[in-house]
Amino acid sequence: MKKPRFVSLIRFAAALFIFPMAAAWGAPAPLVPEAPITSEPPIKKLYFERPSAPSTAPSVSGRRLKISLREAVTLALARNFDITIEAHNPRIREREVVERESVFDSAFTSEVSTEKTRTDTPSSLLASGGQQTSSEQTVSAGIEKKLVTGAEISLVFETVRENSNSRQKTINPDFDSSLTLSISQPLLKNFGVDVNKAEIRVATFSLDQSLLLYRDRVISVIDSVEQAYWDLVFSISNLAFQRKSLELAKDLRRRNRIQVDVGTLAPIEILEAEATVARREEEVIVAERQVKDREDALKKLLNVSDNISSWGLRIIPSDQAQFSPVRVKELTSTMEALKRRADLQNAKIEIEKSQIRLNRDRQNLLPELDLSASASNQGAEKTFGKSIDRESGNKGYTLEGGLSFRLPLGNRSAKAKFDKARLQLQRANSSFARLEQSIIEEVRRSVRRVRTDTKRIEATRLARRLAEERLDSQEKKFKVGLSTSRDVLEDQESVANALTNEVQALVDYNKSVAQLGRATYTTFKRFKIKLGDPRKGVPGEKP
Repeated sequence: MKKPRFVSLIRFAAALFIFPMAAAWGAPAPLVPEAPITSEPPIKKLYFERPSAPSTAPSVSGRRLKISLREAVTLALARNFDITIEAHNPRIREREVVERESVFDSAFTSEVSTEKTRTDTPSSLLASGGQQTSSEQTVSAGIEKKLVTGAEISLVFETVRENSNSRQKTINPDFDSSLTLSISQPLLKNFGVDVNKAEIRVATFSLDQSLLLYRDRVISVIDSVEQAYWDLVFSISNLAFQRKSLELAKDLRRRNRIQVDVGTLAPIEILEAEATVARREEEVIVAERQVKDREDALKKLLNVSDNISSWGLRIIPSDQAQFSPVRVKELTSTMEALKRRADLQNAKIEIEKSQIRLNRDRQNLLPELDLSASASNQGAEKTFGKSIDRESGNKGYTLEGGLSFRLPLGNRSAKAKFDKARLQLQRANSSFARLEQSIIEEVRRSVRRVRTDTKRIEATRLARRLAEERLDSQEKKFKVGLSTSRDVLEDQESVANALTNEVQALVDYNKSVAQLGRATYTTFKRFKIKLGDPRKGVPGEKP
């Protein structure tokens, strides 16, 4: 009789599994104890390619850190904790992709069992009448693997050693060896590459999303640094104005006292000046607290304080709020935002993930129809080596095949999963449309803020010049007795407010430009930032 074609495959597998096992047959493998764990492994620090931007090093003098906006951004890119934390996520998602792919990894299987029985029997075909004794030792080893089509394939070698007192056995003890190739392939439910690789594709998309979120986090940190930097610039300027206002009030109080002493001014004027000095001292105290609060907010973003004592470091911005006109086109800015925004790209990917799940769950509405087939050859002899010879020579073999069908009545589980996936896709589409509208509204609002702050700068500059001229005129009137202390104090306060409003307008303009860059994703271009891959380590650094 002609041997089946699968014999060559079985012989190859026998060379891999059977012959190494045959050498060890008959003697139990010693149990090797695991080495004791003496200490926990150290936690590895994450290194990755941080974003980089061209910049000079900030100037440190004692407890003072003089830093420009560009230097602050560069320092935040190198040290900010939010960026460090977000950089972990792509690596985590990358491991999840590997985890999903591992479903299709090969697996080695093995089993060892032994059995011994002694039973009473009326049979006369026993070496010792009255009781039948038998023992059986089984050893099996093989490989199993799942294919992307949904098929599960296995190749298993098995040897059984049997010993019995039955006279029916012509070989006692005997060794029965077999090598079996089996395959099971779904034909309806769970069939196909798309269904079985759905989770891998979803995990890959999640990895892409984590990279987009990392990019968005970097943009967000840069914007936060800019906002905090300009807030600190304003707070320092506001403190200077408040101190100047306090000095003017004290100077007026001193002059009033002189005039009261010489009798050219009523004593009530001193009380007015005293009250104003007290109020402006309180304003200076509040302004000083605001400067420290803004400093701490910037320190946190830059992560320049490694311990409690280093929080006392003073940050001195070297850049002042300037008016650098920018040309803003609403339509162009909107199109740039819709093209570059990471959150919008993330929403698109979420739609694709939902579509993958929907296609998978739609296919799994089908009933289960599985094709199974197996082929094995077998040999039995009085020694293990001879049984292998007969088995590899294909003295005996078995071929099997079959179909199995299963249809859940109602199929409610599959239908519920499909409906859930369909609703999730609808939700993802609606979320994308909502986000698109939000981005358009955000860009339009940012453009309006830039234009409004541009006009505010012009208006506050004019108001400050007029307030200064009015104060100068009021001082001249006061010297000749044509004005009162109250009038001078009010004009001093008007000048201080006008100066504050001008600086506030300049700061707000720079913050609005930064916010527009955040909305349109032009921040990287503005600072010439090169964004690295957080999954890659820094050259020269050891994890």
